[in-house]
Amino acid sequence: MALTKITGEGVGSVDSITVTNGGSIGTASNDLTIHGDVGIRFSGDDVRPLDSSGAQADNSVDLGHHDVRWQDLYLGGNLYLGGTGSANALDDYEEGNFTVTISSGISVSSYDHQLGHYVKVGRQVTAWVFMEYNGSSRTGSHFIISGLPFNSSDDNTTESTFGGFITYQNGFSNTSNIVHVPRGTNIIQFYEVDGSTLIGSELSGASGEIRVVVQYTVP
Repeated sequence: MALTKITGEGVGSVDSITVTNGGSIGTASNDLTIHGDVGIRFSGDDVRPLDSSGAQADNSVDLGHHDVRWQDLYLGGNLYLGGTGSANALDDYEEGNFTVTISSGISVSSYDHQLGHYVKVGRQVTAWVFMEYNGSSRTGSHFIISGLPFNSSDDNTTESTFGGFITYQNGFSNTSNIVHVPRGTNIIQFYEVDGSTLIGSELSGASGEIRVVVQYTVP
């Protein structure tokens, strides 16, 4: 493919156009190229970086500058960071809020706070929970909080990593409790430090406050 040159003298076919003060617009294997100190090549379904000679430049041309930045980047596919393999692909990022409830262990009459916030990077979810509750009675059931924004992965090889820690608790007779997110669920289960189930009737009261951070992987 050749470029078409239009001048006052007529129409002609040329291989490239030299831009005043450096740079050129041309072709390479039927691909349109534009380059000066750096450049771009329109090839098939992608746009490739070029160096000052017009050759393709791998991993050496920046997009934007530290003080002259692009604003938003919209992608429908993956973002590859540090490599080109599937392990380097970031296919999702989001953050938001969710509502948590006590689904077992205490019969709750009202909540002063039942707040949740999450950040999801790829398949990894980090969730923060802040809850103040007023209960009517304690039960003999496992103490469980429900309402995580995503179900955890059902892969039993990673379930041991689905957990977190309690940053504050009030209304618990035992302050050395641990938390766990079972695979394939959106709940947080509470256990005593020896691994035994924490049941509602073991709490010091039907009302209390709890703050929890958990991390887990989604399918």
